[in-house]
Amino acid sequence: MYTVVRCPSCERCWGIQGKASKCPHCGVKSTDKIQIVSVADNASDLQREVAISNMPEKLRDEMREKLPKSVAIIENPSAKLLFACIKIAALNDIVDLGRLAGALRGKGIVIDAEDVAEEAVSQGLLLHQTDGTYLFLQ
Repeated sequence: MYTVVRCPSCERCWGIQGKASKCPHCGVKSTDKIQIVSVADNASDLQREVAISNMPEKLRDEMREKLPKSVAIIENPSAKLLFACIKIAALNDIVDLGRLAGALRGKGIVIDAEDVAEEAVSQGLLLHQTDGTYLFLQ
């Protein structure tokens, strides 16, 4: 079970599992004043609820109808699916970990982007560059 909470300081929402220690947006330590906004049964529903909770109030009902109910979470993705995410993240043959993380999340993959990139390096698909990005060797 996951909980969507709102920071009493910055009023942004985030998801927790258990007890919150501090706001990931402003860094304020959690207090008894933290507001519980909603609950979610799985990580996919949590992502949706946090996104909706951080929208302006006027848009929430409309977005609740438009956003997909949930994205299937894939814990053991195929190599083909991971390769597809790397291709999506490649911009002019450069893969940034932030873009790769977004591509993975978009496909419902819960593996760390850096782990995927390092595995791709070991497979000869990517080359780690000195600036922290990766060159896509297609």
